[in-house]
Amino acid sequence: MKKKQLYRYLVITSLGAGLALAAMLAVSLFNAGVTAQDFELFAPPEEYAQAITQAEAPLRAILTIDNIFLTLYAAAFVFLATAVWRKRNRLLVAIGLGAVLITTYLDLHENHELLTFLEMAIAGLPIDEAALHQRMVWSQLKFHSSYFAFFLLAFVLPKDTFLEKLLRWSLWLGYLPIGILVYTYPSSIFSLLRYLFMLSGFFILAWNYYQRWQKE
Repeated sequence: MKKKQLYRYLVITSLGAGLALAAMLAVSLFNAGVTAQDFELFAPPEEYAQAITQAEAPLRAILTIDNIFLTLYAAAFVFLATAVWRKRNRLLVAIGLGAVLITTYLDLHENHELLTFLEMAIAGLPIDEAALHQRMVWSQLKFHSSYFAFFLLAFVLPKDTFLEKLLRWSLWLGYLPIGILVYTYPSSIFSLLRYLFMLSGFFILAWNYYQRWQKE
């Protein structure tokens, strides 16, 4: 694949991923702040079932968009890994991409489990406490896999322009610590900041490679 074509695909998928994130944020803002993450955390089964049933409409919309996002997200990182692949850094790139794909799989599994929990709650079936416990554990592992992937891939991202340098440093000093704080010191502020880092990160990545695409 020629560089120009590779960069174009990377721009399209990373821009698409950013727009999908923006769409999920819009759904959340127009529905009293409901997010999928609300149902990634442990709660007593009865409370959980009531909450997820009440959030049915926005949750279905968010999960629909999220499944599209995950396709674009994974594709963007496949194209990115191809773009930065060099003999001297191939181990870093391979491990980083592997962590991204693990994140994608865990996120897709999560989305389908949340839909299953929703259908169970609507049908009046009990949601097992152990299942909710495991959902929170796997959701945290999903995010931490992405923190590791982004932290590692930042070392191989280009650094010729201000925005390229900004993206690298934001992954090291912004996304990683804030993402960890989301779970160790739960706060809606940390959750929002993590989301905004991801949102801006995809748009900056798209812009950076748009510039490279135009130069080819």
